[in-house]
Amino acid sequence: MKRPTLLEGVLVALVLSLLAAPIVVLLHGLVGSLLAWKAVVVVMAYTYMCYLLVQRGRTSGRITLGLLALAGLLAGVAFDLRLTGLLLLCVALIWGVRSFAYSRSLVSAVLQGGVCVLGCGAALMVYGHSGSFALAIWSFFLVQAAFVFIPARFTRRPLADRYEEVRDAPESFGHAHHAAEEALDRRNQGGWIVLSQPPWAARGLRADRIRRIVYYASSS
Repeated sequence: MKRPTLLEGVLVALVLSLLAAPIVVLLHGLVGSLLAWKAVVVVMAYTYMCYLLVQRGRTSGRITLGLLALAGLLAGVAFDLRLTGLLLLCVALIWGVRSFAYSRSLVSAVLQGGVCVLGCGAALMVYGHSGSFALAIWSFFLVQAAFVFIPARFTRRPLADRYEEVRDAPESFGHAHHAAEEALDRRNQGGWIVLSQPPWAARGLRADRIRRIVYYASSS
């Protein structure tokens, strides 16, 4: 799983905050001030979600999740949600997308939501002091860059679970048994014996991590 870096998150926050003002100016004369700000919120949020999904790499459900997020944002605009309601919807969708893409445990998903809440607090505090919506956007996404420090999983899988496939696969025992018989048959002849799977492969080592091992059996 590919994860964004902290520097990438900071750069994304900077770019989104710099694009907010030109978009508002462009749309202000066309659709009005309130709808222009709603459009900015939707564009910023969906751009960030697309960034998260692209950085995640190929995974099942990525395109479907992106389309569902877009549908949710457009529905919020179509139902004429208030600006605060639309902001909360965007934050919830960002949390959902990031939890889907970068979390593998409940604790990690909860911490991802905590980062979103901290971002909202930072944005409100900056907006209250400066009155600048662009700075508020930058503050929110700057805090979101810290999500890279949240591990996807906080607990390791048990050893029994990690080797479950190898232990439960009958063919692993079959290959090991066949390799042992081959070694015994050629021991009396001498020569090089090439085993793609040593006899102990069925005792816990994953098949895809076993290298080809060359044995030399000399005749007694």
